Amino acid sequence: MTWTSLRQRINQLPLVLAGPILRRTEPNGVTVWIVLKESRNVTLKIFDTNKKILLIGSKNTIPLGINLHVAAVTAKNNTNVLLYDENYLYDLEFGNGETLSTPGILNPQGSIADITYPQYDLPSFGMVPNDLKDLRIIHGSCRKPHSEGLDAMAALDKMIKEALVQDPKKRPHQLFLTGDQIYVDDVADALLFMLMDAGQTLLGWSETLPDVTNPQELNPGQRNYLATHTAGLTASMNKINRISNIAKSHLFTFGEFFTMYLFAWSEILWPKPEDLPTFADAIQNLPLLASSKTLFQEELEYLKNFQKTLKEIRRALANIPTYMIFDDHEITDDFYLNMAWCDRVLSKPLGRRIVQNGMLAYAICQAWGNTPQEFEDDKPGAALLKAAVAWSTSQGQNSQHEQEITRRVGLPSLAEIKNSRQLTHTDASLQWHYTVTGPGYEVIVLDTRTWRAFPGKDFDFPSLLSEAGCDRQISKVVRPKDAKVTLVISPGPVIGVPLLETIQKTAKTFAENLGSAAWGFDPEAWGLEANAFERLLASLAPRALPAKQNRVIVLSGDVHYSFAARLQYAATRPFQHSENFNTELIVVQFTSSSLKNEDSGAGGSHSLHKKGFIPIEAINHLPTAEIVGWENQGTKELEIGVIYTFADQILQCIPWKIKTNPAVVDLIKERSWFKAFQIIKQPEWWYRIDFLLGKYEKVNEPPDSHILQPQSVTAPLPGQNRKPALEKYLAMAKNHRDYRGKWGDGKEIVGVNNLGEITFEFVDDKEMAVQTLWWRLESREKGKFLEPFPLTRYEASLEFDDREHPIDDVLKKETNIGYG
Repeated sequence: MTWTSLRQRINQLPLVLAGPILRRTEPNGVTVWIVLKESRNVTLKIFDTNKKILLIGSKNTIPLGINLHVAAVTAKNNTNVLLYDENYLYDLEFGNGETLSTPGILNPQGSIADITYPQYDLPSFGMVPNDLKDLRIIHGSCRKPHSEGLDAMAALDKMIKEALVQDPKKRPHQLFLTGDQIYVDDVADALLFMLMDAGQTLLGWSETLPDVTNPQELNPGQRNYLATHTAGLTASMNKINRISNIAKSHLFTFGEFFTMYLFAWSEILWPKPEDLPTFADAIQNLPLLASSKTLFQEELEYLKNFQKTLKEIRRALANIPTYMIFDDHEITDDFYLNMAWCDRVLSKPLGRRIVQNGMLAYAICQAWGNTPQEFEDDKPGAALLKAAVAWSTSQGQNSQHEQEITRRVGLPSLAEIKNSRQLTHTDASLQWHYTVTGPGYEVIVLDTRTWRAFPGKDFDFPSLLSEAGCDRQISKVVRPKDAKVTLVISPGPVIGVPLLETIQKTAKTFAENLGSAAWGFDPEAWGLEANAFERLLASLAPRALPAKQNRVIVLSGDVHYSFAARLQYAATRPFQHSENFNTELIVVQFTSSSLKNEDSGAGGSHSLHKKGFIPIEAINHLPTAEIVGWENQGTKELEIGVIYTFADQILQCIPWKIKTNPAVVDLIKERSWFKAFQIIKQPEWWYRIDFLLGKYEKVNEPPDSHILQPQSVTAPLPGQNRKPALEKYLAMAKNHRDYRGKWGDGKEIVGVNNLGEITFEFVDDKEMAVQTLWWRLESREKGKFLEPFPLTRYEASLEFDDREHPIDDVLKKETNIGYG
């Protein structure tokens, strides 16, 4: 078979090119996002399971191109109509009596089976339950089409499908995609070729990019020079600060950014696997190197794996309320990493245009569904949509409309950033952070990209949230009175794996000595900039006041491996607070990454999967930090205690002084065999961090079952006995012994493609937050894998008097004399 341009196929495609994707869902309103090839007035109707209409709303699609029409349509009411803990259905009408089941809308036959589950003849969703113990939240991040392995997001389809058979009220209730929903900076050549073709077909015009004089440089596989030098992007900077070829097919134009979302969320624009473009189709005027052709074929095979599960993923996204936030790869690698990055990229017209195109596509494809109210009436989002339509109508030639897009997506000038040493905002621009509430909980979705501050030098670690950003996104958010827990969506982990953060610090210092930045090591973890980290904890701790205790669940991604950690915090005066008050905080961090971006190379995520928290043996590294801290305004010399040490065989007592602000000490690092110390000054706050091991589940050794044919195993629902289903699944796995071992593969860190499930349970009469990671074991058939399954389970106590990890341990030694 042969490649055929979308231009030749567009008339045979259905009306719906992508979606429907169910987005923000509340008792008084539901939003659905959809992309059509024709302009329509779209009506959304919400029904109960008896088909009674409960909510209705309409929206005209916005014309972004001759074959590209988009709408996030909301059905709403002034009062709460939908009930918690109930299931509902929805349908879309497109005028002339056409609905989702009309021939030509989803497919020529008019079948709706591709986006529904057998129990219902319409797409459905469940409202969140009244009780936290029944809540089921899903999260994941980092989904690159041409990466290794199978897409773990397909597990979501299995979760919904099986829950509807067993108990519809136990279906997953909300999906949080925590960053890198698309990769625009590391793109397979064949995929860029299809995106360029699709963008031109759907928009009907080609974007003229600043400072691009040779159109040949825009061909697939040939963009690295433009991306790295003309635009200043850092995607191709490797770990030894040399330029690799990663950005060879970096996305540049708005059409490419937008169509990447369509290819990531729907199978409609994809040709049949046998019709994907060949090396000869996609690569032009490039020296015919054997390595280039080999790499192209490797990427193509990974793309075929990605394409295999798109139907399942599209169906799942139509049937669960979905919330999203960007990280860097939706825009470009290292997006706003540090001051040096801003200087390097925002000073270049092509760099600014690429960033702006990425932010515009994000606004329409992701943010619109997160906060649909911000895209209505005279809000900044509505002005942005209007400007985008006008700019597209002018085929990208109207500079006034382009400037309005710049203003509305909040792209600051380099001069503004340099003047304030932080990213600036105006009331005219969209805000990407937002909140979601449900019975007994709140969700705070952080924007850790566009509210950064850049203290120190140009290459120094960034504050992921500036002081103003922390105030806006956390402190000023009113906490619901009934909230028992706060969920915080932070694209990057708040608590990082110590070994890897140490590597980042070392790489940064080494690169700085060479007058550069450690671009390839992504040195932007929360813990690398003490002010931002301590400020975050100090902002979260008092949210439950006047109650003195607060529970926080952090959901994060980004790092391409999954793990769990727990932080216990207490303070008499948290950092940057002027008043004294007692407060306690439990932070449970659950990281789920990647959906599709595992790495089997040397030092990649597979090595973490097999070795865990290397190089220290399991359990002996716990806890990893015990911190005491003080506010030290003016960074004066603050005396906190004394150090006892032997010098010339004489015990000497030396004053212990700190000059930093915040003044913090890690007691674990301070303990050694060569000194003792005593803390005299009462700490203003203190905390400990413990990394959690996956639960060791004592399952029986499967019988010799090498002839057993793989079959689907129904996964246990939350609260059900896991052992029978787990044993049945392990019996089919070639590598079950690796997993079964007490510290077997994936029991500490899961370094293969995975999807996270969050529940709240009572275990041994103790209230727990639980993360269950769905991933795949190997089939006995060579080169094949079993279906995804809930394999790794982390249990984190929400008890403040947890006897296993008491916060009192932090101080009880060092308030007297602490010895190593």
